[in-house]
Amino acid sequence: MNKKSIITALLALVAMTGWAQEIKMNESSISDYLPLLKAKGFIAYSFDTKDFKDAMVEPIIMEYVKGKEPRMIFSVTMSLDEKLIIGFVPSDNDSTATYAFRFSENRGFNSRLPLMPICNPDHPADKWYMYESRPFELVAPFEKGKFIPLVLYGSYWYEPENGGCRFCGDNEIKPDLSSDIVKYIPHYYVLGIKIK
Repeated sequence: MNKKSIITALLALVAMTGWAQEIKMNESSISDYLPLLKAKGFIAYSFDTKDFKDAMVEPIIMEYVKGKEPRMIFSVTMSLDEKLIIGFVPSDNDSTATYAFRFSENRGFNSRLPLMPICNPDHPADKWYMYESRPFELVAPFEKGKFIPLVLYGSYWYEPENGGCRFCGDNEIKPDLSSDIVKYIPHYYVLGIKIK
């Protein structure tokens, strides 16, 4: 066999190998559904609370509006289990968000948070309700009687220089709210607990 024939045979073999590759269907797992659920507004934050199992806690929600003092909008006392879940589910309207605190499979509560619209100052009639969430950095030790922030739920902000809205920056919020992103958010809620 001459050199040209060998090269041609090798190229044909490489081409056949390339065509032999295939795509197969996998069985979908729960992790495959997570990005789809998030895209539809389902968000869950899970916290390991084994060290505080059976402790009484006060779930607290604080509302922050730029330029105003924060206010507590909800408080009740519950007992902790081994896991606490704070989550958000799609609401049936634009101007409220539905949140949930789950202390066990059978114990928890959910309610609504009123939202504030974002608007372009040049077109105040155009309003959007756009919110995102971020977890807080968990900094031990956790003291009894002290508020422990767990999740921030905040609105996008309008940037005139870009002509659009955004919510980007820190992936975790510092417990003292000193994260850079916080200074831009005009309206947000902090969901957390106080261990009794």
